[in-house]
Amino acid sequence: MGWDAGTYGARWSGIYDSLPWPEPDQTVDFLSGLAGDGRVLELAIGTGRVAIPLAARGIDVEGIDTSQKMIEMLRSKDGGEQIVVHEADISDFTLEDRYGLAFLVLNTIYALQSQDEQISCFESVAGVVEPGGHFVVEAFMPDPTRFRRNSWMQVHDIGLDHVIVEADRHDPSTQQILEQHIHIRDGKIELFPAFLRYVWPSEMDLMARLTGFTLAARYGSWTKEPFTARSTQYVSVYRRV
Repeated sequence: MGWDAGTYGARWSGIYDSLPWPEPDQTVDFLSGLAGDGRVLELAIGTGRVAIPLAARGIDVEGIDTSQKMIEMLRSKDGGEQIVVHEADISDFTLEDRYGLAFLVLNTIYALQSQDEQISCFESVAGVVEPGGHFVVEAFMPDPTRFRRNSWMQVHDIGLDHVIVEADRHDPSTQQILEQHIHIRDGKIELFPAFLRYVWPSEMDLMARLTGFTLAARYGSWTKEPFTARSTQYVSVYRRV
């Protein structure tokens, strides 16, 4: 079975909320400042890690996700049942409503497997964001130097009865990283894949320009620290022309 839009939700939904994600406070602070009184759309809303606390601040948040399992988990949480979620693929969608802010966090732009799909995502967002509105994208800064012979492996956790190992294969010609997270516990092996196509900041800026956005700001974190050569992530703020 190959990777498609539903693979991540199908494989990861059962453990998603137990993963060591960063607390969303800084993300929510940043997005709240841009949202103002307007409507907000989160692409790949998942289980509501960011959307639920954003909505708790009185912001009108909607979401898009292709995974019914992720959506069900969101709706099971306090505050999650009130958030409107559209079941659609973030690489190609249309909505009737318009929004002052759209955002895509946690490297999820990389889950789209080709440049064409990533551009199509920007095109879809341009179709629903009002002129003068913003599209915020968070992603890790690519670092091909961590791969040796285009592969990489690391032990994330180990104990008497379990081990969690990550094995990656890198293809610099396509900018793809094929990740496999291997969980071994009580003699049982589970595989959690994450196939990514990373994007350089300059490439992302070109995608934005092609689809009617212009770069308004770029930061090295949600706290608005400067983006530099040492940054391990980048938060890009695009303005709809």
